[in-house]
Amino acid sequence: MESTSQSFLIELTENQILIRDTIRDFAQSKIKPKVMEWDEAQHFPTNILRELGELGFMGIIFPEEYGGAGLGYVDFIIIIEELGIVDPSIALSVAAHNGLCTSHIYKFGNVAQKKNIYLI
Repeated sequence: MESTSQSFLIELTENQILIRDTIRDFAQSKIKPKVMEWDEAQHFPTNILRELGELGFMGIIFPEEYGGAGLGYVDFIIIIEELGIVDPSIALSVAAHNGLCTSHIYKFGNVAQKKNIYLI
């Protein structure tokens, strides 16, 4: 049996580079300086999630008409990766909110439930 090696390579679009730089700057300036303090105090910074919501990152893959960012899964991965570099707990919270929480509301909720559910 012969195996072939194929590499998976993608080039980011200009918009994806902007998203990466935005979330990277956010993580470096707003999260990194406090991450050890939060960890030692066993404090979860809910205000950071609110700020991420204002940036549209709590509804990354959902339509703008419902308060989401209207982005794709590559964008989602970029955002989670950049957050995870600085604070995995915040990255996991954003991923869970987008995947476990809001995706169910988006799929099964009525219009009133869907409106701005992504802002917390």
